[in-house]
Amino acid sequence: MSGLTSDVSTVMLGDSLVEAWPKELSASLGAGPVANLGVGRDRIQNTLWFIEHERERLRKIKPRSVIVLVGTNNIYLDKPCGVMESYQKLFEEIRALWPNGKIYSIQILPRGEQMKGAAENIGSVNSELSRRSRELGIRTIDASNIACGRTTPCANYKSDLLHLTPSGYEALTRIARDGIGSS
Repeated sequence: MSGLTSDVSTVMLGDSLVEAWPKELSASLGAGPVANLGVGRDRIQNTLWFIEHERERLRKIKPRSVIVLVGTNNIYLDKPCGVMESYQKLFEEIRALWPNGKIYSIQILPRGEQMKGAAENIGSVNSELSRRSRELGIRTIDASNIACGRTTPCANYKSDLLHLTPSGYEALTRIARDGIGSS
């Protein structure tokens, strides 16, 4: 957690998709320093654990925005209702930690061959996130347009059809900036 200084304006939380976000692109997501706290292979529960166990260190910063991209590692293991319960708890913890920060949740990205990997579960969770966004105190950002019209291969995805290429991160950054800017 190096780089956590009191002037951090934006915190990024999530899994490997956040961890691998190029610094030069993520830097454009905030009005000041951006702290990327993504951890590869994390599920929503891991991000919750991190917040709960690093609360004292995290309290020292007062971000204006918190960008969350996590859940893809839950989608094959948990039912959509369980994923939503985890999200609800995560957003509650973020809100308790940083009550003045705006929370932006990038919806779970399409994945897999023809972008059909767990598509039903991803669609269900993303739809529920959008529907409940006001209740959850978040703003959702739909970044599914990076999925090349849901055909593969897709230049925005690496060969594993989960992780993003440099062009995928450029597209995701534009979409995130637009989502943050329109709030």
